[in-house]
Amino acid sequence: MWDLLFKTAMSFRDAKLWLWLMLPFVLAMVLVSLLGYGSIAYVLNSDWLLSSAWFVEVNQQVDEVESWLLGVPLIGAGLVWFFTLLFGVIIGLVTLILGSYLVLLFAMFITGFLTDILIKTVRNKDYPGVIYQGHGSVWGMLLKVGGYGLGLLLLFILTLPILLIPLVNIVWFWMLGFLFFRYVMVLDVGQVLLSHPQHQASKSFQNWTPTLTLGVLYSLTLLPFVSFFVPVWAVIALAHYHLARLQAESGEVLVKEMSTS
Repeated sequence: MWDLLFKTAMSFRDAKLWLWLMLPFVLAMVLVSLLGYGSIAYVLNSDWLLSSAWFVEVNQQVDEVESWLLGVPLIGAGLVWFFTLLFGVIIGLVTLILGSYLVLLFAMFITGFLTDILIKTVRNKDYPGVIYQGHGSVWGMLLKVGGYGLGLLLLFILTLPILLIPLVNIVWFWMLGFLFFRYVMVLDVGQVLLSHPQHQASKSFQNWTPTLTLGVLYSLTLLPFVSFFVPVWAVIALAHYHLARLQAESGEVLVKEMSTS
């Protein structure tokens, strides 16, 4: 894993990769600002939400709980302060994770158009002569990603009560995001670099080197602005992993052919 991360970092000695790294950043920043946070702000401040029966009922229940806590002798005000702080921390952390998901989704979408260019850049610089054979189609990939994403979204909705459990909520929603991120990255790079049998053989979650590498990269999305760059790093890391394996396999085939001749 560490060797793969090192190779990924060293790839940026090529100035071309810096261009492809900054492109998703700029475009995703525009999309997130206009479509993402703008839409969320509109919904949160809309009359539809503020006047909805559900929102009003939640506010009433919060007021009742606060009044009950204030009625506790001696420590009532302290309890209100503690639970308000705890609720604020939980909401802040969950908002951070969901916000990083939003940024990451836009960055992944833009990076998807650059996958072939990134792979060719890595191949030409570090693995010249390696021949690779892709499989599948764009529409097929979109259907697979859409189906997988809808499944995770349904799971997310069903597990919304976990939001109320400190720490567990962070780990759970991080895991859901990672599952989607890993699935898309492995499928995207695999369709460009590998034949269908090769992809089927390498996509297992227990293929620990790429899984752990993607886990480390995905963890960085919790840092401000890093989500814009993670998909490009992931494509480059997986390109190194698969191209190195293809290079080794082609070398083994060549040795066998020479030995038999």
